[in-house]
Amino acid sequence: MSSIDGRMKHSNKSLVYDALSNPRRLRVVRCLKEAGETLALEELAERVTRWEREEDGADDVDVDTVHASLYHVHVPKLSEAGIVRYRKDESKVTLGDSVSFDAIDIFGE
Repeated sequence: MSSIDGRMKHSNKSLVYDALSNPRRLRVVRCLKEAGETLALEELAERVTRWEREEDGADDVDVDTVHASLYHVHVPKLSEAGIVRYRKDESKVTLGDSVSFDAIDIFGE
């Protein structure tokens, strides 16, 4: 049993694998892990944007575009898979406990 199987609480593992197959969603998870706390969606978007600019050299990445993609696509997908918890009314995102962080390395980046 891999570490991802051992810690997964969600009944549909394909949701977790699908959620972690996207580089931006992996960055969301890693940003939250590095922060060690709940982040406002705006702060998370700024951190992801900074990461993409620095690591990928993507100078054309706009924080508003990243924020919109996190709000509409990436955070909901991670939430559905049980990887993050999103309090939409407060616009706050925190890590869930459904996947071992050691398992995240399986997906690389």
